[in-house]
Amino acid sequence: MITVQKADQRSTLVRGGQKTWTSCEPATAFRTLESYREEWLDPGAGFRLEIDHDVEILTAVLEGALILEETVGRTVVLDAGEFHRISARAGATPRGFNGSLADPVRCVQCFVTTDRAVLQTPSEKRRFPVADRRGLLRLIASRSGLESSLRLRQDAGIYSAILDRGHHLVHELAAGRGGWLSVTDGRVQVGDAVLEKGDSASFVDEPAVTLTAQDRSEILLFDLR
Repeated sequence: MITVQKADQRSTLVRGGQKTWTSCEPATAFRTLESYREEWLDPGAGFRLEIDHDVEILTAVLEGALILEETVGRTVVLDAGEFHRISARAGATPRGFNGSLADPVRCVQCFVTTDRAVLQTPSEKRRFPVADRRGLLRLIASRSGLESSLRLRQDAGIYSAILDRGHHLVHELAAGRGGWLSVTDGRVQVGDAVLEKGDSASFVDEPAVTLTAQDRSEILLFDLR
């Protein structure tokens, strides 16, 4: 079964220069994907997270540059095309800021449940060039860390792809696993449905995720137990 969620069905929060669109959240989590949020930060705006349980947080910057304060005194800068993973312990309060005076920041944050206790808060940052993601699914996060992917404390695979019009992708799902697809830019055909920027789709009891780009597009795909 394929279930589509359109962009205008997401919950929306507007607060000052911050806009947040949430596709799934703890009450409506999809398997081990607990929450998926798109953030838009105007110049000078920021956000603060309050973590009440151990969780993996994957941040992908789509536009602009994000200043991410992982813990007090520990800060990283993420530019467009960079991905960051932190294993956050309960009680952590990571924050993000747009340090630019002129340009907005657009990023997504993915919260994946852990299947083991987080004993510390190591983090990783990677740049996955467009050339490595064009026309194919590039593994960006996994338990194994294969292909230089960010390491997760969970049996999950997260992929990114940048597609030109007409590119066709098939990702097989092992028995018992589900897929969750987010279109971060462009437009793709999934079965009889057309998904556009901000749309998502979940795949349950499907042998594969199959899609075709109708315009230049960028997607994130989650393979979850």
